[in-house]
Amino acid sequence: MPLRIPICAFDAKTGILCAKCQAKLSAGQISSSDIVVSKALVKLAESVPEINKSTLQRSYEVEGNYVLEMEQADANAVRAKPEIKQKLEELLKGKVWVIGASNSERRFLEELFYPIRILTVNTVWLPDGSKLTKVIIPGRRPERMRGEIEALKKIVKRVKGIELLVESEREATLRLQ
Repeated sequence: MPLRIPICAFDAKTGILCAKCQAKLSAGQISSSDIVVSKALVKLAESVPEINKSTLQRSYEVEGNYVLEMEQADANAVRAKPEIKQKLEELLKGKVWVIGASNSERRFLEELFYPIRILTVNTVWLPDGSKLTKVIIPGRRPERMRGEIEALKKIVKRVKGIELLVESEREATLRLQ
């Protein structure tokens, strides 16, 4: 089974969209990041044969960070080989998160935060009627993760429209005391 991407493989190789793919882009069925990521995957597939068997359903670009939504088995395969993700980051010149396609908000968050485990996901309704989703992760949050957590919050806001608050288990416990 060949690599399945949102645009034609020929378009991804040449960098020029056919009328059909251009129409998809104009109609909003695909995004410019789908095109950029598809090109990178086709290029990577030349040197990494495992990529040829995968399916990219959709991709998102948020401030230079890329989220690749793939079939669950394909996402697991890419995660199992960190060198694939590293090569993708080099090609895309940004941080890459690979997630399995899911309709569940919790599953989306778990996939995005991987390998960090999520302990709980709570929805907090604010007085103004808006909602905030609170995620609690184990242990305490090291300072080196702060930048990554901020990037994840922006990604979740852009992709799913969810306002996110991330707390470590320790922060949540201290706040309750």
